Amino acid sequence: MKAITTRICFLLLSFLLMLTACRKEEVSPTLARHEKKYPDMQKKYVYQSVIRLANIKRDPDFEKLIKDVRKVVLYLGPSGDSTYQIKELSTGMRTDGYEELVNVRTADAQRISLWVKDGDAKSHYIALVDAEQDVILEIDGQLDLKYLSAINVADQGSLMDLLKGGF
Repeated sequence: MKAITTRICFLLLSFLLMLTACRKEEVSPTLARHEKKYPDMQKKYVYQSVIRLANIKRDPDFEKLIKDVRKVVLYLGPSGDSTYQIKELSTGMRTDGYEELVNVRTADAQRISLWVKDGDAKSHYIALVDAEQDVILEIDGQLDLKYLSAINVADQGSLMDLLKGGF
């Protein structure tokens, strides 16, 4: 009898843990259509520990910015497709209810935009990097936007080199 009670308790605990781990992920319909349109896109997952490697100056504001980010999903355009563009996503993002928070052009002519869609309990962030190699970043977690300027200290070059190396 005691063994059956222990098993039932174990099964209930496992079930409860599974329920708390299962949560509906916010998915942009525009991003889903884009991913369907370009099935050769590479998808890479970057966890917070790897993102921290980009903070080579050990800026505490950068740490505060990413404190509640669990991971970033990187979508890299199909290699060898010179026609690939992410510009079309901007219109669709607005249609999906996303608001553009930042849109800047860097010194090396990259266009970077950060989009947010506020939800009931949390916000969903997507960044678009229109560069030589276009990149879409879907952020799983929350950004502390008062530290957004700390993104300037990140060494994106070395982070991208790490990612291309096979994460």
